[in-house]
Amino acid sequence: MDNTRDLSKFGHREREMAGELLTVLQTGKDRTKVFGSEGIAVEFNPNSANVFLVDGDYNTAMIAHDGTLRDFVSCPECGHEGFLMDGELEDATEKCCLQYASELNK
Repeated sequence: MDNTRDLSKFGHREREMAGELLTVLQTGKDRTKVFGSEGIAVEFNPNSANVFLVDGDYNTAMIAHDGTLRDFVSCPECGHEGFLMDGELEDATEKCCLQYASELNK
């Protein structure tokens, strides 16, 4: 099943997650660096059960473990996914991930 922006396909849990995303967007809890301000939409991935924000350039943002809105990125070389936290790709140890996170923070 493909990602959807159709709120009628969101369950109760997913609608709550969408509300939380919209509540912290552009507040003091918004720590995004890559995520833009054009073409923002809420999306649900039924395969992963994740709800996230996506912008017009397909950058994504999600609520991190600390309750802040963070960029959720994927290393283009090895595919490691995670939050961009304090200039680093969360849980990344590969050199390619560290370099990618550094490029995103410029």
